Amino acid sequence: MPYVNRTRVSRHDHDRHTEVPEGKRERSVMTSPSQEIGHDAMNGEQILEVHEAARSWQPNQHAAEALEHTVEWLTRFQVHTPRAERYATLSAWVYPLAPLPELEVAYDISAFFRIYDDFTDDLGADIGRINAISAELTGILYGRPAKSQMGLIFNDLWTRQIISSPDEWVARASEHWEWYFNTQATYAAMRDPRLETTVEEYLELRLGNGAVPLCLVLGEKMNYTYLQPNIHHCTQLRLLRKLASDIIVYCNDVYSSVRDAEKDDTRNLVTIIRNQDDCTWPEAVARCEQEMRAIDQSIRTMRQRLDVACETLRFTDAERTQAQMGAKIADDWNWGYQAWAAANELLMDTDPPREEIARLLTSPRRG
Repeated sequence: MPYVNRTRVSRHDHDRHTEVPEGKRERSVMTSPSQEIGHDAMNGEQILEVHEAARSWQPNQHAAEALEHTVEWLTRFQVHTPRAERYATLSAWVYPLAPLPELEVAYDISAFFRIYDDFTDDLGADIGRINAISAELTGILYGRPAKSQMGLIFNDLWTRQIISSPDEWVARASEHWEWYFNTQATYAAMRDPRLETTVEEYLELRLGNGAVPLCLVLGEKMNYTYLQPNIHHCTQLRLLRKLASDIIVYCNDVYSSVRDAEKDDTRNLVTIIRNQDDCTWPEAVARCEQEMRAIDQSIRTMRQRLDVACETLRFTDAERTQAQMGAKIADDWNWGYQAWAAANELLMDTDPPREEIARLLTSPRRG
């Protein structure tokens, strides 16, 4: 479906503004989005176009019950914040058909992503501590015990994920969780200006750090369709998963660039493009939208090529159904995320992460 009949998302929660002249800016004078888009933008100017498919997307019917469960789960582990609760609601949009028991797991995982990402952000440039906690969580995947509160939380999640799951899927999920945990230090290291991360490097990093491929693997469990290895590794499906990750990263980073500018955090595609092309914030956002349109076209082309691959690989009807489910899971994440992000991404910083939670998560277990 092409990008047509679109609306834009507005940012309403800022009242400060500074008018600046148009034109290119020196790299050393990086103005913030709020400065560049001015007063009108802060009171209704559009930020990002929303595809018609995302505008008509509907969340899972079990959303309210799943959220109630996750609030209780977060409270039990003493890590509840409105910020984690809000991020948990993403699961209802990206897994629209999941039954309630699976959706509850998905909600908890989304909340965990928020907790863990905020935790590693709080550590700042302390690469050693990030690597230590990442090693602990990676070890849990392979049967080693939890050593911290963060480990206890993930151990609970991991145990529930693998119940009644086939060995092939557990191995696949393990690899993707390992990928996620062990890209956190690289993401933190992006704060060092010597790295000068390129767009290509960043998109590769975000395949792991952004966890979209992991969430697409989790989508198999959410939809009761575990892909056979030969289906999962079909070239066209692998490319669809990468394309879904890329378009979501572009979308996410337009929103996060607004928040990141207030914290002087340069780890997003908009800032990378600005540095690379020496352009303004609106010009970089336009470039992101252009890339999203190109990726959307590539996704539609790859869906067609998947049909051809099913023929040439002589997939059975059952295998073809699995392949189409793999593609649907990617579609659900693409449109579901864009729909959720339009209403939620700019509000994610209304409840900052709490320092006492970060301390609790890193403290050794007692007893």
